[in-house]
Amino acid sequence: MRHETGDPDPMPAASDDHDLRIACEKSFDFSGPDYARLFEAAATGAFAHPLWLGTFYAMLAPARGAAPVIVTGRQPNGRLAFVLPLILRRVQGIRLLEATDLGVSDYAAPVIDPASRSALAADTTLTARIRAVLPGHDMLRLRPVRPEAVADWRLFLAAEAEPADFSAHAATLSAPYADWRRTAFSRSFQKYLDRRKKRLLKNPAVRLDRLEGPEAADAVHRLRDLRSGRFDGDPIQTPDVARFYAAIAERGSGAGFCALYRLSEGDTPIAYVFALTTSERLLYLLIGADYDNFGRHSPGLVLYDLMMEDWLARGGRIFDFTIGDEDFKADFGTTPTPMFILTGTPTVLGRAARLVFAIREQLRRLRGVMLRRTVSTKTSET
Repeated sequence: MRHETGDPDPMPAASDDHDLRIACEKSFDFSGPDYARLFEAAATGAFAHPLWLGTFYAMLAPARGAAPVIVTGRQPNGRLAFVLPLILRRVQGIRLLEATDLGVSDYAAPVIDPASRSALAADTTLTARIRAVLPGHDMLRLRPVRPEAVADWRLFLAAEAEPADFSAHAATLSAPYADWRRTAFSRSFQKYLDRRKKRLLKNPAVRLDRLEGPEAADAVHRLRDLRSGRFDGDPIQTPDVARFYAAIAERGSGAGFCALYRLSEGDTPIAYVFALTTSERLLYLLIGADYDNFGRHSPGLVLYDLMMEDWLARGGRIFDFTIGDEDFKADFGTTPTPMFILTGTPTVLGRAARLVFAIREQLRRLRGVMLRRTVSTKTSET
């Protein structure tokens, strides 16, 4: 269902009593040199990349009825000190101000110039001045947030942090890969994986490729088709999300920002993985595999193993499975990182909605626990 919301009006600059000019911008050029400089200095991560945010605001946000709320802080010379990428949408009758999530962004963080951080932390009026330029809203919700970004968000916005019910999982690789793998994987998992890997790779027609350009964009749609019916509420099954990912794949694959891996047997695709990349980190986002024809080979697990080796060979250091506590992630030598949700409720309606959302989340978790128990019982009986 499309959410309707009012388009936030541009707000005036901050008082002349402060050197930092704060504004809420409806139109912001993420592809321009100003943001490129800030992004490089901030090292915030892939979900703040100019291509990611520019495409998100141009394609996905309007398709989902979300209005851009881009708060900027500029020095007197115009240089960006920070950018807060946010959206505003109406959800079940409340005005929700949130991070650029919409089911596609795994880490939410403000983008801050390190040279400005100490001055921002010392500015006791900063939160109030930012609140003055924000559009009216009933609830502020920032998720998912890594531990190191919690304090960063709270520099700017009044929000309470609470633990999420999921973690992120990443493995730190080291060369040579075979030695790292031998130490990081349990012996039983190594044996399990090696048997399936050997059986699949004995066919010389099986190969691993990284796709670029239109071929990468087409692979996103093939990946989506392979996932169809396998995951409840899978975001990529909606046309707007599929188009968004395809645009990122086409534009980012040749620029070192996106990795679209394909494992195939001759002309027959076995599995695809869509990932984002920074200088040292690969962030796994989506997999689609042909389990009907290749399931006995555990193609997903084999592909992760091959990708890890390839990423290390390309100079990468961290293989990030991102959010979600699926059991297989621990098998690949990952370490969990707790995640957080930040919430603010400036209105009575927002406070009531927060309570309703909390109850709904508890019910969702309970259903998940019951489903896992049911699956476990059925598995033990077969």
